[in-house]
Amino acid sequence: MELATLMAEAGQRPYLQFGEVQWWYFPSDGLGRAFSGMPFYDEWTKSEFARVYRRELVRFVNNTSDPRAHPEDVAFLVQCISDFTNSVMNHVRESFPAARFEVLYPTDVNQTAFNQAINFASGAWTPVNLASLKTESFGFTLNRDLNSCASTLRFGPQFGFSRSNRSHLIGISDSTTAWDKEAGMVKSAGFESAVLFALDQFCLIGYPAPLKRGLRRGLFMS
Repeated sequence: MELATLMAEAGQRPYLQFGEVQWWYFPSDGLGRAFSGMPFYDEWTKSEFARVYRRELVRFVNNTSDPRAHPEDVAFLVQCISDFTNSVMNHVRESFPAARFEVLYPTDVNQTAFNQAINFASGAWTPVNLASLKTESFGFTLNRDLNSCASTLRFGPQFGFSRSNRSHLIGISDSTTAWDKEAGMVKSAGFESAVLFALDQFCLIGYPAPLKRGLRRGLFMS
């Protein structure tokens, strides 16, 4: 509400982002040290699940569990995200009915079936509620994996999102990656926007502007 008010006072139509509101993703710290489990076990979540289902939430210790084996637990976790984001949107729209919202969804850290089941709130994240579904896949960019970046750009139609309400966020902090080609792929896909993250990195690295357009034609040489 504070951000929406600030934007409205500046003469802007409020446009707010839910940025990575999902349950966090990693069962280890990346250095070989395992955590004790996934982050579902704050007091509210545990008590609310027990109130609804009259039992304890399953103790998930990693993000590779089979979601089909725990339908109630998965349904509850994804409903928490739906309820939270819906409540925020409804609260803001009480004062700013024209406010728009988008969701930032990282595909690179949601590759397991379990993460995909709990981290995309399809009941709330629809083209009716959101102005845009924005994806990111910084891990794919840093790994120089344009094939996986392309798969990220194909994400969304299964939830009703078209090119006109799709956006993509691109990490530009490593000047040796093919982030500019990724930006070109977004433009070719006809998305509403390609967003470069972030302006400070763009300036500090010293990228030239405007961005290079790349090769304009292809040749076949036998």
